[in-house]
Amino acid sequence: MRMIKGLWIFYKKLIIPSLALSILLALFGASIVRISIGIGISYIIFTPVVHYFTYEVNNINEYYFYHNLGLSKLFLWVNTVITSLIIGVAFLCL
Repeated sequence: MRMIKGLWIFYKKLIIPSLALSILLALFGASIVRISIGIGISYIIFTPVVHYFTYEVNNINEYYFYHNLGLSKLFLWVNTVITSLIIGVAFLCL
């Protein structure tokens, strides 16, 4: 249960900025592709980028908090990529 709460705390900082950037980028390219495809592709790209800037550049010491919950840095990165792929593919299927 601690790990799930830790992942929720971790992803709260990633989902909103990634989704906002993805929607903005999709709206700029709306004439080229459908909006849902644009959101899906850009979400897959932006989530790891937001993860990098949020946790590697700005808050590098927060990894200690997640490590104490049993979540390693590699585990968080793999989960970020897998989660962004799942959500991005879900948008692509809309």
